[in-house]
Amino acid sequence: MELPLKSIALTIVIVTVLTWAWRVLNWVWLRPKKLEKFLRQQGLKGNSYRLLFGDLKENSIELKEAKARPLSLDDNIAIRVNPFLHKLVNDYEPLMS
Repeated sequence: MELPLKSIALTIVIVTVLTWAWRVLNWVWLRPKKLEKFLRQQGLKGNSYRLLFGDLKENSIELKEAKARPLSLDDNIAIRVNPFLHKLVNDYEPLMS
């Protein structure tokens, strides 16, 4: 009762593909959601995880808004350079102290 060579090769390919798919799923979705859960248990609030693009949309909107406002010489340039990071620091700085 020998198994044909094609059957063995097909089994190896299926196992390899399933293993790869599980690793990708773990890397892209399961591990970030687990980390988010642990951070929320520790009391850290924030944006929930979004697949692939994350906060990119919010970041680009805030950057466009910042560039639309005029900049005078006495303004803080950090707001203009990276408004998303500036907003995050202002939102979560009280939690750190």
